Amino acid sequence: MILSWLVYACVKGEINTSLSDYRGHLYIYLSMFDQGTLLEGWMAVPYCLWHVCVLLLKFLLRLPLDEAAAFVSCGFHLFSYLVKYWMILCYLRANKCKANTTTAAVIAFGLSVVQGLYPDWVGVSGPYLGIFSMNPLHNPTQTTVNGFALLCFALVLDIWGFQKNEHYEGIFFPVQKNPKKYNILLVLFLFLSAAAKPTFAEMFIPAVALIMLFEWIRRIISKDGSASPYFRHCLNMLLCAVPTLLYILLQFLAYFIWGGSYSSDGGFAVTKWLEVWSLYSDNIILSVALGMAFPFFLILIDSRFFVRTDMGRLSLAGYAIGFLEAALLGESGSKLSHADFLWPMMCGMLLVWVTATLRFLILNEQ
Repeated sequence: MILSWLVYACVKGEINTSLSDYRGHLYIYLSMFDQGTLLEGWMAVPYCLWHVCVLLLKFLLRLPLDEAAAFVSCGFHLFSYLVKYWMILCYLRANKCKANTTTAAVIAFGLSVVQGLYPDWVGVSGPYLGIFSMNPLHNPTQTTVNGFALLCFALVLDIWGFQKNEHYEGIFFPVQKNPKKYNILLVLFLFLSAAAKPTFAEMFIPAVALIMLFEWIRRIISKDGSASPYFRHCLNMLLCAVPTLLYILLQFLAYFIWGGSYSSDGGFAVTKWLEVWSLYSDNIILSVALGMAFPFFLILIDSRFFVRTDMGRLSLAGYAIGFLEAALLGESGSKLSHADFLWPMMCGMLLVWVTATLRFLILNEQ
C-alpha cells in the first residue's frame, strides 16, 4: 500500500511536469495509438506493453488517461516488488537461512525505491547528474521491465544449475521436474520484457551468451568429453532467445529505419567513449560510485562469490555489457541527449543490486 501510494504520487507529479518522460509517453506516444492506426502507434513505440495496458484500463473502466497511467504504473511496480519479495524468501530457504517474511517485505520495498545518491555539489548537469538508477521512477517503460527481468534472471540461474547437475534442486523454480516447461516460461518472460522495453534483453542475452561461450571453450580445453553435451545446452538457450531477438529486430527497423520515431532526424550511432553520459555528468567515475556504492561494497568484501557463482558472474557480466552499451552507443542528431542506450546499464544495475542484497542477507545470517 505504501509503495502504491508513493508510485501514484510520483506518476501524477511527473505527468504534470513539462518535458517529463511520463508526459511524453502519455500525450505523444499514446496519442498515436488512440488517434491513429494500431500500426502507426506500434511503429512510434514498438515497446508498447505499458501503453496498451493504459489504453485497456482507460476504455474498460472509463478512467481519465492520467489516472489509468498512474494505476498501470502502480501495478507494474507492485509486480516487481512481489518478484523481489519472492526471490528473497526463495534464496534464504535454499541457503538454509531463516526466511522472515517481514524482513523480506521490508527489503523488497527498499529495493523498489532505492536511488543513487546525488548531492547538489556533484555536478551541474540537471536533476540526474549522471547518476543513473536501478529504479528510474521517472520513466514508465523502464520500470515496467523490472519484474520480467528478474524472473528471466532467476529462470536462467536455475536452468544453468540443472544443466550442470541433473540432481540440482532449483532455488527459484523446480526446473528438474519439467525442464521444457521452464524453457517455455523463459521464452515468454524474455519476450514480455522486450515488449515492455528491449533494454533488458539487449543486455541480458549477450551476457548469457558470453558466459556460456566461455564455459563451452573451457570444456573444450579440458577435453573431458563434456563440450559436446554442453553445446546442445547452448543451442537450447539460443532457441529460447530467438523470438525476442526477432522482435527486437522488428523494433529496430520500425524505430530507426521505417521512420516510426516521432523525431526521425536521428538514427542509431556508435559514439565516442562516454560521449552521451558526459552530457549528464562532469565526473562519471564519481557518478558510478554514488549509484553503485552498495554492490561495490559487497564485491569488495566477498569478491569470491561474484567470481565463482553463476549469480555473481551473470549479474557482473550484465552490468559490464550494459556499461559498454552506455559508453559506446547512442542516437545521432537531436536525439543524442535522450541517452536511450543507458537503459541497458540500468538493467544491469538491477541485477547487481539484487544479487548483492541476496548475498548480504546470507552473510548477515552467517
